[in-house]
Amino acid sequence: MIKISDDSQIAINAIKEKWQEVNPEFPFEYHFLEQTYDDLYQSEIRAGKIVTWGMCIALFITIIGLFAMARYSTERRTKEIGVRKVNGARLTDILILLNKDFLRWVVIAFMLAIPISWYIVNGWLNNFAYRTNLSWWVFALAGGISLSIAIITVSFQTYRAAIRNPVEALRYE
Repeated sequence: MIKISDDSQIAINAIKEKWQEVNPEFPFEYHFLEQTYDDLYQSEIRAGKIVTWGMCIALFITIIGLFAMARYSTERRTKEIGVRKVNGARLTDILILLNKDFLRWVVIAFMLAIPISWYIVNGWLNNFAYRTNLSWWVFALAGGISLSIAIITVSFQTYRAAIRNPVEALRYE
C-alpha cells in the first residue's frame, strides 16, 4: 500500500519501473483503495436501490388498495351516514366513525411489523464490521408516516361522504 499525494501517474510509472527491476516475471497490477472499497459496497448500493423501488411500488399499491377499500366502505355506508347527519351527527363524529376501522388495522399491522423488521434489519446490520444500532425513533417515524398516509387516504373518501347532503342518500329509501 502506497500513499500518493500529488500526480498519481508519475508515481505509478516509478513504481512500475521498480517492480520490473525487482520482479520481472510477474505483471504489475495496481488498484486504488477507494475503488476497492467502492467495489465492496456495490452490492449493498444495488440492494438499496432495489429495496427503495420495491418499497415505492408497494406503497403505491397499498395507497390504491386503501383508497379503494375506503371508497367501498363509504359507499356501502352512505345511508347510515345520511341517517346520522339527519340525527345531528357532526362532521368530526362521522370522520372518526369511518376512519377508526381502517386505522385500527394499520396499527395492528404496524405492531406485527415491528419485531419482524427489527429482526431482519438487525441481521443485515450484523454483516458489517462497523455498524450502527437500531433506534426506537426509526420505527416510530415509520409508524407515524404510515399512519399519516392512511389517515390522509381514508379521510379523503370519508370527508367526501360526510359533507354530502343527507337527503341524497335517503331519497330512494
